Amino acid sequence: MSDVRVGGWSGVENRKHRRVSLQVPIECRSGQKVLLAKAENISIRGLLVRCTEPFPQDSELEVAFTLPGAALPIRSEARVAHFVPGMFMGLELTGLPPEARQMIDRFVAAAVPIPKTK
Repeated sequence: MSDVRVGGWSGVENRKHRRVSLQVPIECRSGQKVLLAKAENISIRGLLVRCTEPFPQDSELEVAFTLPGAALPIRSEARVAHFVPGMFMGLELTGLPPEARQMIDRFVAAAVPIPKTK
């Protein structure tokens, strides 16, 4: 693992899976609160979501987003794994249906990976 610096946040790089750029709108919902934001990158396990008001750590969410070129949206349960206030939140996809996992796997395999930060 290596140090990561994003804005004023510095933490430990802990990616375990190939991550690629995504750049699509995403809807994140917890109870009555709905956040419309932008998913910046994706792996088979999670997403980085750029937003000014992220949900708190360990919040359980329902997310919906559409991969580029896909006809149908992907819907999944997710957990906020980490966040930086005013910047982003990292989501772990916890309830991904098998068909959606296959779609993400194909998308990630075909895209150029984001290099790990040293």
